[in-house]
Amino acid sequence: MTAVFLRLCAVFLMIVLGWTARKRLVIDSAATAKMARLLINFIYPALIFSTIVTNFTLSSLREKWLLPVGAFMIMATGFIIGWLCISLYGGRSSPQGRAFHFQSTINNYSFLVMPLAYFYWGEIGLAKVVLSTLGSEVAMWSLGVFSLNQTRLSLGSLRQLNSPPIIAIVVALAAVTVRDAIIPPLSSSISFIDGGQELLLSLWEALLEAFSMFGAATIPLAMIIAGSRIADLRPSQMFHWRQWGVAFVRLLLVPAIALFWIVWLPIPGNIAMILFLVAVMPSAVNTVAVSEIFKADVEFASASVMLTHICCLLTIPFWLSIVLDVV
Repeated sequence: MTAVFLRLCAVFLMIVLGWTARKRLVIDSAATAKMARLLINFIYPALIFSTIVTNFTLSSLREKWLLPVGAFMIMATGFIIGWLCISLYGGRSSPQGRAFHFQSTINNYSFLVMPLAYFYWGEIGLAKVVLSTLGSEVAMWSLGVFSLNQTRLSLGSLRQLNSPPIIAIVVALAAVTVRDAIIPPLSSSISFIDGGQELLLSLWEALLEAFSMFGAATIPLAMIIAGSRIADLRPSQMFHWRQWGVAFVRLLLVPAIALFWIVWLPIPGNIAMILFLVAVMPSAVNTVAVSEIFKADVEFASASVMLTHICCLLTIPFWLSIVLDVV
């Protein structure tokens, strides 16, 4: 448990650096927004492409289909729990109830998971987290949006899936398919010009290396952005009992139920560990932004984000110390 705590502290140190930079006016709100756009539109997609293409083959991708499906199931677990408990927060028409339901459903499923997965399993662990985000993104723009408007699933919100990270996943999966299923039989039936095949291979490897170097900035930059955004929060409601209710649901109840079905279902251990790591994450930092968009309780969302991130310093080591013996 101590080793897990120390690794988690190393991750949060990067968040503290972002918080410090914001407090010392090294970066401001506009700079943070620009860095976030740079991350989402360019750097993170580069990481997605390079990790999937480098670490997966067509056959291994077929074996890992449980990663996106399992990630969606984790979000659906939170969605159901939030639906059952929403009356404690004013009901489905209440701004606070809608913010609570969203935080029960969607957590910090990518950027905070990545460094921990990398610490434990290296680049292959990082690649598995990236692949799992496909299911999380679908949940975000379906169940997550429904939890905020509480009226109907919005087909318009699914257009958000047409984003650079999702496009990068699709392109990477297509590249793996072409590389493993199309090029081998094609190259055996067509005689390449002398040296042509080697040149194409060298160009491909150079492209992957460039994407890998560019995408390597994803984790530290994401942590700095998270720290900068957290520095903006004004959580005056942080120690209200309702906030502790969010922390209980997000950090204890959802992981407990997720652990039950992850162990019960025939999920391979290496996939189960990634899924459970996703399940124990705190509330998503972007909860504040989406709460503003959908006119939910922004102050409540801010306090919940702050509290769950503080508490997860204890709950994540607790859960991982258990799951390492169970899975």
